[in-house]
Amino acid sequence: MTIKALVLSDRADEYTGKRGLVKQQIITVMDQSETGERLAQPIEYSLSEEEKAAHAGKLQDKVINLGIRELSIFGTKLRARGRIIGLA
Repeated sequence: MTIKALVLSDRADEYTGKRGLVKQQIITVMDQSETGERLAQPIEYSLSEEEKAAHAGKLQDKVINLGIRELSIFGTKLRARGRIIGLA
């Protein structure tokens, strides 16, 4: 599934997981698709190492195309897996 999404926040996050300290760059996005069938709540997306090098800290308030292959629950939020296809 591909969505056109507005980046609401772009932040560094770290926590202690099962295998030690985890550092990641998280963006929170709101679906802006023009189909009328939008996601009702914001979702989080964790940038890959390649995406982090190219986009970390630069996506706030931008509209991007996000390819989503999986949605899962992380704490109380939806977390997407996939890739950033590009700026919309």
